[in-house]
Amino acid sequence: MDLYRNWGAVDEIIDAALMRAESLTSKHVLTVLLQDELPSVRVDARAVAEVVYTLIENATKYSPAGSRIIVGATRSSDETVQIAVEGQGPGIPLNLRQRVFERFLQATEPGVLNQGRASGLGMGLAIAKGVVEAHDGHIWIESAAGGHGTRVIFTVPVGDDESPVNHDHAEIGARNSQRVNNNGK
Repeated sequence: MDLYRNWGAVDEIIDAALMRAESLTSKHVLTVLLQDELPSVRVDARAVAEVVYTLIENATKYSPAGSRIIVGATRSSDETVQIAVEGQGPGIPLNLRQRVFERFLQATEPGVLNQGRASGLGMGLAIAKGVVEAHDGHIWIESAAGGHGTRVIFTVPVGDDESPVNHDHAEIGARNSQRVNNNGK
C-alpha cells in the first residue's frame, strides 16, 4: 500500500470523515470527544479519514436510529494516538472480534452480528485493518461503555524523527474539546 504521509492534525482527519458521513449520522446522536492538545500525526490523512468513515458507517448500520455514536481521540502513549468509534448496536461476540477484519466476511452471514441488517462486500474492516497496519498501528474491538454495543479502536503513530510542518496549535487547542451534534433532537 502506498501511503502519502504528511503531518496533520487528528481533529482535521476526524472532521473530514464526519463531513463525509453527515448523511449517515443524521438519524443518530453524534458525540465527538477529542482530548485537548493532541499531537500532530504523520500519516496519510486521506487513508486514516477513510478508516474513521468506515467505522462510523458501520456504527450507523448496526445502531438503532436515535442512539448515540461516539467518535473520540486521545493520546495513548508518547508514540501513539488512539481513535475510537462507538455505537450502540447489538455488539460483536468475543469469538468473532478478530474475524470481522477478514476479507469478504459479511455481517449478514449466519451467526455474525445482526443478520439481515447490513449489506456490502465485507471489505470495509479488512481495508481499515490494512491501512492501520500500514501505518504501524493496531486495530481492535471492545464492548462499548456499559457492555452494550461495539467500540472499535485503532492507533496511529505520532510520527518519526522528521519535523512537523507548523500547525497553529493555539488555534487547534482553542477548539472545543467536546462537540455534540444532536441532529435536531
